[in-house]
Amino acid sequence: MQQNRTSPFDIRGTKVLYLLLAVIANLAFALAFFSFVDWLLLNYGEAVTGVDTTLMLGLFMGALLIAFLISFLAKDGRGITYGLFGSLGGLVLALVRVWNSSILLAILVGLMSVMGGFNGGLLGENFRRNQQRRKKKQ
Repeated sequence: MQQNRTSPFDIRGTKVLYLLLAVIANLAFALAFFSFVDWLLLNYGEAVTGVDTTLMLGLFMGALLIAFLISFLAKDGRGITYGLFGSLGGLVLALVRVWNSSILLAILVGLMSVMGGFNGGLLGENFRRNQQRRKKKQ
């Protein structure tokens, strides 16, 4: 028994509203997160260490949470697509904001956003499928 699987890079069959919501939510989160980190650096300066790790982890977790919520709300089996395309907003903003500091850091922070989106979409789809299985058993 073979399942008909579509590529996560194929946007056919996605709901455009949820796709746009994912991109806008990732952009808004990344902008707010970068602003918060800037505020920390301005106010606490030398006391703040590990900014590179903070940026990577923050964008990863933000994209993961957004992709999870969007894939759970959309309920169409395309959660990974929403996560990947939504996290591109965080990727672009990370490249723009961090590029002058370090090119490698900008690429790493941006990729963490994409990885978070992928994992969040995957988790959201698996969670939704498990809930459907439980409902069928009852």
